[in-house]
Amino acid sequence: MALSSFMIRKILGNPREALRVLRVSNELSRYIVWRLYLTLDENGFLGMLQEQPWWKFADRDLARWVCDILVEEGYAKWMGDTIKVTGKPEHPTITTKEAADLVPVIERAMASIPKVLLTGEKPNLAAERAAYAKVIGNLAYRLMIEVTVKETGLNELNENNVIVDVLSRIGTSTMVLLETTRARIISVDPYRDNILVQEHALKVAGQADRVKLIQSAPEELELPEKADAVFMADILHWTPNPRLALNRAHKCILEDGFLSMIQSTYSSAGLVTCLPDYLLGAYRAPPTSRELRESLRNSGFKIEKWTEAFGIVIVKAKPV
Repeated sequence: MALSSFMIRKILGNPREALRVLRVSNELSRYIVWRLYLTLDENGFLGMLQEQPWWKFADRDLARWVCDILVEEGYAKWMGDTIKVTGKPEHPTITTKEAADLVPVIERAMASIPKVLLTGEKPNLAAERAAYAKVIGNLAYRLMIEVTVKETGLNELNENNVIVDVLSRIGTSTMVLLETTRARIISVDPYRDNILVQEHALKVAGQADRVKLIQSAPEELELPEKADAVFMADILHWTPNPRLALNRAHKCILEDGFLSMIQSTYSSAGLVTCLPDYLLGAYRAPPTSRELRESLRNSGFKIEKWTEAFGIVIVKAKPV
């Protein structure tokens, strides 16, 4: 995920802090592009992508994706269904601790590209869980959740309201919701290990009474009672069936409730920063802005608020 200055200004009154967060995001994006180019070049794939159509690779989605990144960043241009390389990114400079902490994660993800392109086999998420935990615990991820809370009005809910945090992973989103809202939280994740991590963290934080933990996939979610809001933080490319996940979310929301969502899209910085997600276990590329709108409408939501910048969309939608 990347951040725009517009989003940051929504919650930060400190310009220096805002600039630091932007610097972290920009450094990570540049590093991903540089490492992608280097990996393709060192393994002979830059030549292959200029000679062989993207759809002939075992993982055609990844082949198309890396081509789109190179073209979007100005290092290639499309020549029918192949590309022509036109430039080379310079080695990026990392100046922030947050970006430096994620460099090993990016390196591990990019190292799998040759195998994935040739065989279609991606790393198992369980094996890469420690690496992914760094991604979802970073400053930018937490900050975007805080932005979404304010932009969609989750912070206006009271202690009698309930927010369902869908696909909460190791609980970063749940902890931010606890810090920025007064509501009770239902935290939902399909992995038992993640539930145990959250259980421990909540006890340490003294917040166990405010959170109910449920082990369930988003596509299978059922609640005994409907909630005031459902929160989704960048989950649609992480679910086997995004349409079913949205349908289930719709069924969990009270008639006067709403869906609060932040979602990367297949454009701008979102195009770049979601690539490691895919290589660490995400099912697909993030949706385009148009695909996201259609998915919400098809699942019975009416969009009330749509904020989009730099490949990130924040949505507030009502069930209809």
